[in-house]
Amino acid sequence: MISATMYEYQKPLKIEDVTRKPTITNGQQVLVKVGATGLCHSDLHLINGDWKNSIPLQLPIVLGHEISGYIEEVGNMVPAGLFAKGDMVVVFGGWGCGVCIYCKSGNEQMCNFAKWPGIMTDGGFAEYVLVESYRFLAKVQGENNNSNTNRQSNETKLRIEEVAPLTDAGLTPYRAVKKVRHLLGPGKTIAVFGIGGLGSYAVQYAKILGQSANVIGLDVNDDKLQLAEMMGADFTINISRYKASFSSSDNGLKEEVLKITERKGVDVVIDCVGAEETVLNSVKILGKGGTVVLVGLFSNQMNGIPLVTSVINEYSIIGSIWGNYNELCEVIELAKNKKIKHKIRRFGLTEINDAISLLKDGHIIGRAVISP
Repeated sequence: MISATMYEYQKPLKIEDVTRKPTITNGQQVLVKVGATGLCHSDLHLINGDWKNSIPLQLPIVLGHEISGYIEEVGNMVPAGLFAKGDMVVVFGGWGCGVCIYCKSGNEQMCNFAKWPGIMTDGGFAEYVLVESYRFLAKVQGENNNSNTNRQSNETKLRIEEVAPLTDAGLTPYRAVKKVRHLLGPGKTIAVFGIGGLGSYAVQYAKILGQSANVIGLDVNDDKLQLAEMMGADFTINISRYKASFSSSDNGLKEEVLKITERKGVDVVIDCVGAEETVLNSVKILGKGGTVVLVGLFSNQMNGIPLVTSVINEYSIIGSIWGNYNELCEVIELAKNKKIKHKIRRFGLTEINDAISLLKDGHIIGRAVISP
């Protein structure tokens, strides 16, 4: 099979033709023929070695954790009738141990012993991926790879390249917005920093779950702000002209937000970037009792957040990691019912290094998807 393999940090992925596709070695495993895999900023961090101290990779490895595809082969312990060859599926990313308190609570992505495809084991930048257990697959009502069973209505089908990003770019902001939806409603405001793959979905969930709250999209790129408007943002702000500072002489961004919010400030911020600048700006535009949900992982730490201001105004800063299996199924259901729009740019597997360069330079609007 063809794969794009990482052999060294800060080097292009190697496109190679390996002699054999993965082989099932235990009864719970499932072999999936990859249909599409999303290219995530996390992949850039892994390639650059930004996280090699916290998430060391066992090289060589096939990256790619946003995976959709078709059932190719199932192990003998997979319940009969659960999957058939050709069924369209997505791969849930949090391969938990199944027995710890986090797994038993339904949050396998938080398992201390989790194995993440494309990070701790070979992922989706290949023609096939071996999934550790059928428990980590969700069937999708979409295109079927078996023409004899492909009888679904064209109106309800999902395309293979649309569902791949939903396993992370579509799932992560969904969990983040769900955490704070009780803070939203008429007269409230939610802001989304970073209108990339995650942010374009975050804007939509803010409209779906926000109970008529106003949505502000913030980015440094006008094309991405246009995408935010397409996805339903009520207001957009280009933050490239504002510095991330709490200096009284640098309050342009805050003043612009106060005009939009009738001098109240923002109730919720979803930070899909996680850079020091966006975290500072997120806190800066909060109203009293406001909450920042950190989703992006661009920086390694937060600096410069004013303690007195945060305490006096009762700000809350919370983290949100990926999403659980049930939330992934909810996202798929929203997509099936055409509640979610997608902005996809598709590349062939042999073009993956070109796609990586474009993403690194900020030229991907929406989500890049790699197809074998």
